[in-house]
Amino acid sequence: MENKMMDILLQVQQSVLELRDDVNIIKADVADLKVRMTNIEERVTSIEENMVRKSDLKYYDFKIAEHDREIFQLKQQN
Repeated sequence: MENKMMDILLQVQQSVLELRDDVNIIKADVADLKVRMTNIEERVTSIEENMVRKSDLKYYDFKIAEHDREIFQLKQQN
């Protein structure tokens, strides 16, 4: 009976050690994911700061059309 209890205790102890190892691996994976997520957030922020928006394109389209009309009017005056 005592040997059986000792075996069970050793099995439980081994299981706890394995779980602790698994938790440490999970913690390391989570830390790695945090670093990767931070890098992705920085890249997305950079892309957002540098990208052309639809409103920018509309403004340029408006200005090009405005200048085209002015050039047409100047040519008509000559």
